[in-house]
Amino acid sequence: ERRTYEVKKRSDEPTERRDNDGLHRRRGVWYYTLNVKGTRRFFSTRTTNYQKARKVRADAEKLQSEGRLPGDLSKQKFEVALREVLDGRKPHLAENTIRLEKERSGPLLRRLSGLRVKQIDAPAIATYQAARAKEVSPRTVNLETKVLRYVLKAAKVWAPIADDFKPLREDRRGPGIALEDEQERVLFETAASKPEWNTAYLAALAASNTTMRSCELKALRLQDVDLIAREVTIRRSKTDTGIRQIPLNPGGLWSFARILERANGLGSVNPDHFLFPRFLYRETKTAGHGTGYDPTKPQKTWRTAWRALVKETARRAGREAARQTLESGRGLRAAIAAWKRAAAPLTGLRFHDLRHTAITKLAEGEASDSTIMSIAGHLDRSMLEHYSHIRVAARRKAVEAITSSWVLPEEREAPAATKSVQ
Repeated sequence: ERRTYEVKKRSDEPTERRDNDGLHRRRGVWYYTLNVKGTRRFFSTRTTNYQKARKVRADAEKLQSEGRLPGDLSKQKFEVALREVLDGRKPHLAENTIRLEKERSGPLLRRLSGLRVKQIDAPAIATYQAARAKEVSPRTVNLETKVLRYVLKAAKVWAPIADDFKPLREDRRGPGIALEDEQERVLFETAASKPEWNTAYLAALAASNTTMRSCELKALRLQDVDLIAREVTIRRSKTDTGIRQIPLNPGGLWSFARILERANGLGSVNPDHFLFPRFLYRETKTAGHGTGYDPTKPQKTWRTAWRALVKETARRAGREAARQTLESGRGLRAAIAAWKRAAAPLTGLRFHDLRHTAITKLAEGEASDSTIMSIAGHLDRSMLEHYSHIRVAARRKAVEAITSSWVLPEEREAPAATKSVQ
């Protein structure tokens, strides 16, 4: 080996000789070159083993030919790459989606900040999933890892770990509930009791009578509501099948009439103005200095009012149940149990559950599947079954409708024992 080295030094060949396979060694580590966007760039295989280095280079060439070679974004820290990716997605997303992705980025930043994007591999994602699963539902964890995948795909480092990634198993039954008639009564009586809940009250009443989602309500414009024809047109929805026309029943007609009155009073007068204009109290940098309403923009959320409303509704339902229990002569312990039973279904009630309730009523009213899908905007039967929660009262009524030619012994004219067996 020593003689060979001396011969090389005395020859006319360059000191750093590159092999025919495109590899060359520097301080014991093998390197290779690739032509990236017209520029020759050097990459380290991070190994001193020649055979491993050849495999690393072959894999890199394959990824480059498929357009999946890791880019410069993979060298950035995760927090920098996340900000760049989310900013690039903003022009293509709705405002509410942008807000949701920002919220889902919080837990990712708390646990992955400081890491280079290329360091986030399948074991790191699995560790994140296990830690977050102790705090939130599997559905929430999957939505957060979806944002993480956006970053990894943009950095071209997702493909090598895609096969090793497994989302958490979700409850396919869904978290939604359908309100009983008594629960619905308490909810709307409570909502109508305070002026500050008026927006949430009218929106909830409209949703429970039309199957509309909150995003669909917020996107409505004055031209979309026709009180004379008694129908509302949804032009923007969560999915393409959500674009539809919904007839208005008396409850829906009354709620939309009140919503239109409110919108007119807040400055929505043109057909293209929003039915729920945006309140500018937080937008202090605008011309209005955070006062008044902007009818050219939709309301962002009524979450604060809805949470307060739901909390008070659960309290009222529990209080009524406890009072009835005490009036019936049962003890304090039974009243406390009745309070908890009545308040439990309403605690944490989501606005989307009003859509569940409306679709459940359609299913219980013996409407055909195609009719329900056309009203609710469903795509297939699996989604219909997801929303059509048959309530206890409806199941009991359905079972009681079952008749039989067999007559129970106690209902016969004579006891069964006195009759001879044929």
